[in-house]
Amino acid sequence: MNHLPIPLGRNTDLYEAASMPKIKKLGVRWKKRLRISFLVIMMAAILAPLVLAWTGNIWIDENKLAAVQQSNSYVKLDEMPDYVWKAFVAIEDHRFMQHPGVDPIGLSRAIWVDVKEGAYVQGGSTITMQLARNLFLTNDKTMTRKVKEVAIALQLEQRYSKKELLEMYLNVIYFGHGKYGIGEAVPFYFGKKANETGNRAVTLGEAAMLASLPKGPERYSPVKNWDRAKQRQEVVLNRMNELAVIDQSESTLAKHEQISIVPTAKRAAK
Repeated sequence: MNHLPIPLGRNTDLYEAASMPKIKKLGVRWKKRLRISFLVIMMAAILAPLVLAWTGNIWIDENKLAAVQQSNSYVKLDEMPDYVWKAFVAIEDHRFMQHPGVDPIGLSRAIWVDVKEGAYVQGGSTITMQLARNLFLTNDKTMTRKVKEVAIALQLEQRYSKKELLEMYLNVIYFGHGKYGIGEAVPFYFGKKANETGNRAVTLGEAAMLASLPKGPERYSPVKNWDRAKQRQEVVLNRMNELAVIDQSESTLAKHEQISIVPTAKRAAK
């Protein structure tokens, strides 16, 4: 007895028709899951900085914070030429005026480099994060310290203006040879005061040399290694020119500027 072949096309159509509701249900479920996941990620992105900023209060020593501006060597931002603080911003944190204390771009790049190198190579610290570390933390290269640094920086940004933060930063950072703050660094290196005016004011070349020190206070010290200090100074001036903080002629003049470093004997006699 001959059997007629069953038309496969129709069975396939019936199978696909039966499967369509299930596929649609799966599609709807995945869309819901994606929407929920997206909302969770968005909420975490919004809440994380707020929680960190609140947590920053725990690690802030109010006494140390209050004592910063009471130092005898404290120098106000308005007492220095603008190119002094602009030199530091250009080389240390050129997005300082835009970010909320943490620079996502700089931090992501630093993490990528650290992962790639398999070691703590770049910190990605902003000026506010450096201020937090100098005031309240140690220089230990650990993830715990970095989290504290971020939390404190976010909190400081809520308390102070950018101008106030920058002013405090310049007055607490380490400049090498046991000198903290620009009020101690300028007399030590150049034999003048940071708030002097006229012919005695800090020059652009001196400002660039000072701005080169946070990266390596002893390594780039003009007292220890003049050639290395000059090379780093040129990096700072080139960066300022690149960011249009100064023009090419100002950069060239500053590079050829005659800078007088306080003689070792005279410094020791003080």
